[in-house]
Amino acid sequence: MAGGTRMWPVVDLTDLLDVLDLEEAGPGRFRARNVTSTLPTTLGSQTLAQTVVAAERTVPNMTVQSLHAVFPRGGYADRPVDVEVEVVQSGRALATVQVSFRQQEREHARALVMLSAGEPDFIAHDADLPPEVPGPEDCAELPCALLPWEVRTLGGADALGPDVAGPPSLDVWMRCGKAPEQPVVSRALLAHASEAFLGPVALRPYPQAEIDRLGGIGISAMLAQTVTVHRPVDVRDWLLLRCRSPFAGSGRMFGRIEIFTRTGDLVASASAHGLMRAAG
Repeated sequence: MAGGTRMWPVVDLTDLLDVLDLEEAGPGRFRARNVTSTLPTTLGSQTLAQTVVAAERTVPNMTVQSLHAVFPRGGYADRPVDVEVEVVQSGRALATVQVSFRQQEREHARALVMLSAGEPDFIAHDADLPPEVPGPEDCAELPCALLPWEVRTLGGADALGPDVAGPPSLDVWMRCGKAPEQPVVSRALLAHASEAFLGPVALRPYPQAEIDRLGGIGISAMLAQTVTVHRPVDVRDWLLLRCRSPFAGSGRMFGRIEIFTRTGDLVASASAHGLMRAAG
């Protein structure tokens, strides 16, 4: 398995959907648990998904438009989580909330979220999907333990093979046909999915032998992540994640993702800043 794909913990879809069903503990307060995975720490991707749900349940007349989350420390996977939502501002068109994740008063994640009511276009344009990008039917399965649904890319698993060096970019199709018909769940699962390929794409130019020569990966974790939803999205349909890593250095990595529909509409964007350190 390639160095980047070893970052993927194993996640079950039923379990992931279950942890999105937050238990209400009072106004703006929820009780949650962590998804069961092969890691002892809370998954940042799961936290992003729960942020979407907590924000929209607190401001039910709006939907998440943009969220920026920071992960100052790791959470404990085997402990319950207290989720607190503070409404910073709420108007007719926009609202802003702050979502905090704590375990026994120890905060391990915080997100600032902007929500929006639907508005008509004033001007409208988006990025173009290049015509040479292969469709999902032209791609092979890419097993992704973090995303328990259909994932495909050109070349399949070989695209992230341990002995293959490629550019720090990857086009990945995904579809979660078993997701419930709830728009908030689609937005939550999209936020969860936005973390999966950031690390592997940053490592893609380096075959495993080169990673080993550099000392091996000691620490890899996301420090901050931003997700912006431009248009309504449905994860039950094919979505293309165009993943790019324009920078890595100084023990850090930075990645961007543009998310398109099958028809070429840009529906969401994401970016992240993370740790990438040698074992030594």
